[in-house]
Amino acid sequence: MGFIYSAKSTLDAATVNAVRAGTLHHGNIDKITTSLTEGMMPLFAHGTDMSDTLEAVAKSRIAVAIQSEITLLSPDRATFDQFKIRSRYPQGFVNEIPINTLMYRNPALKDVGQGRKLDVQDANLLQIEVRWCQKLIVPFANYVIEEIVNSAWYLPGPEQLACNVLSQATGDIYLAMVSQRLMRMQTPFRM
Repeated sequence: MGFIYSAKSTLDAATVNAVRAGTLHHGNIDKITTSLTEGMMPLFAHGTDMSDTLEAVAKSRIAVAIQSEITLLSPDRATFDQFKIRSRYPQGFVNEIPINTLMYRNPALKDVGQGRKLDVQDANLLQIEVRWCQKLIVPFANYVIEEIVNSAWYLPGPEQLACNVLSQATGDIYLAMVSQRLMRMQTPFRM
């Protein structure tokens, strides 16, 4: 169980770093993914040599590509469309949610669909969710955990079902872990 706890703690810390990277880079999903990859690297580091580090980086990149799914929860398209402005930069014009002079912007709530009303402060919160399929490596514990999370009593959720598909494809056993983080944008959000 310590291995599962360690993996979940690593995922939580990596998700914090990933959302932070997003806030600093206009919500760019590639920056978020890169930061998640860097954050998950400790799960694959098993030595201190440069070759061990390079191997951990490569394994982490592959694992993030195969074993994870990053979902941008907020701002979504409806929120972006309600709060975007056209900003002028030396390179040209860009649509973005403003972060400057927020205290002087209209604080009125705007309907962004599905009964949600947000103001410009709310629109500047970046929220992501990361689903991670953790490969289980302890022989007997793998079997017990697999039986529990896939039993009729447990009713596996969509996250575990996605990991079960990965299990069927690879022949390994995976446990779904989910981490969500929310942070205020430090650069204007762009979509």
